Order: sequence, then C-alpha cells, then structure tokens
Amino acid sequence: MTLRARHRRSPLLVYLAALLVTLGVLSALAEDSRENNQPGGDIAVQQLSFARNDQQALNIARQMYGRDFPYVKAIRVWLETPNDDPEQLFLKIGKSRNCKTECFNVALFHNEKWLEIYRRPAVEELGLSAVTPTGMRSIVEDGRVWTWSGQAYTPQPDQTGMVEREANEAELALVSKELGANIDETTATSFGPPEVSVYEVEILLGGEKIIVVRSPYYCGQSFCPVFLINNLGQSYRMIQALEGVVGLSRTLRDENGFRGIETLSRGGVTVISPSTGAVMETIPTQPVAIAGTVK
Repeated sequence: MTLRARHRRSPLLVYLAALLVTLGVLSALAEDSRENNQPGGDIAVQQLSFARNDQQALNIARQMYGRDFPYVKAIRVWLETPNDDPEQLFLKIGKSRNCKTECFNVALFHNEKWLEIYRRPAVEELGLSAVTPTGMRSIVEDGRVWTWSGQAYTPQPDQTGMVEREANEAELALVSKELGANIDETTATSFGPPEVSVYEVEILLGGEKIIVVRSPYYCGQSFCPVFLINNLGQSYRMIQALEGVVGLSRTLRDENGFRGIETLSRGGVTVISPSTGAVMETIPTQPVAIAGTVK
C-alpha cells in the first residue's frame, strides 16, 4: 500500500496544534514519567530490529535520506494505536556502509507530510512501549525512555536498577533538618503530608542515597528538592528536579569520580555533578522537523 497524505485526526496533528505546554501538563507528564520508569512500568513491549527491510519503506526512506546517508535501513512501526493507515517508519541511517560512522535511529510520522520526530545515535537495544495516555508509544533506547509529551519526544532520567521506597524516621528527621522545617507540621496544612522517597544507589563508593521530597508545599507547581546523602548518612548537596523525577547516569562521571545525577527539567534531562552541583550534560527534547532536513 502506498503511503500518502491523509486528512485524519492523528495524535500528532492534534498535539502539534498546541503552541504551549502548561505547567499542569508538565506536572502530569513528570508524574506519569516517574511512575512509568519504575520496574514494570513504561518498558519496551516490542523490540525493533532492522534485520529485514520493508522494501517500500526503504524506498521512501532513501528518497529523503539516501543522498546524505549511504547506509539506510527502514521498517514500518506503530507509534500510535494500530489503524488502517500504517504511516510510521523507524530508520537506521549512517554515513558509511554497515553504519560504522555517524549512525542514527530515526522515527518518522506521516501526516500530510513526513515528519522526523526522533533522531538519536543508533543503539542495539531499541524498542517501543505500549500506547501511552498521550496516544503515542514511548521509545526505549538502551534503557532510556523517551515519552511523547504532547508536542515532542522527551527524555526521562535513566532509572535502571533504581527502586523507590518510603523514607524511615531517621531519613525524615534528616530531611526536616535540611529543609529547616518539621515535615510533620505540613501534614496539618491544606497540602497534607509530603511524600518522601528514598533511592539507595551507588554514586561514588556505594551505600549512598537520593532522597526526594514531593509536596506542593515544598515543590510549588514544578521543581522538588532532592537531597544527596553520602555513605555516612550525611546530606552534602540539594538539587532540584521536576516533580522529583531523578535517575543516575550509567557512564558519565564528574572530575571527582561521582556518577552524574539525571534530573527531569522542562527542556529534557539535565545531568548534575554531585560533587560540584554544576551541569555536566543536557539531553534535550527532540525537535520535530521535516523529514530529510539537517537537524
């Protein structure tokens, strides 16, 4: 079947019509992302493979990318709920044969024209989640989840191996001291009791913790306080994350050997140095572009 422009109300067309994402949407997205990144949440249910090309999809992809990328592989995928008009592709493209240099995975969505909605360095472990409440599947690349925000694919902090638990009394007392307020007293306010979560992690030597406080009282409408705790039980830095969604970098370490702390922000993911508090890296939201154009 030939792919062609259609006048149907796809999730992408509806979402791209919005000019702004409100704070409420961001908050809801962050909360959804936090839940989905937990074990058993928004994980890949379909693994993608380029072992076999779809010839028609390959012909379409080569028309757009063949001039700049000699290596092109293409398969059809469903990024939305399956319907009668499959018009989404996933590509693997590269500057040399067998994709040895400048290799990328690319997702395309056709709606009146071909749109490139995702382009990232190629990885072996690539998959799609089930369809999310936004109407689009999440993309899972080598453990990192990219969630459709309503306007673009947004990266989520890598929470591989991180398990969330409730804080105990000693940890609540530590956080109360750091905040300069008794957490129990906020229970009597209209906001109710805050949610204090703990992740036991390895940041430098092992035995460290990340403690997150989630409550409108402390977070307002967006960023929540996040405390980094060393293996002696001492708090040594406070950072902030949208709705308290945090993760750990698998490979990036700062100059003192600390693993980077990944935090959800409005522009994507910001990786923070635990020892200095400086920004080490940003992983931005994917821009939507006309397919085949240079990004």
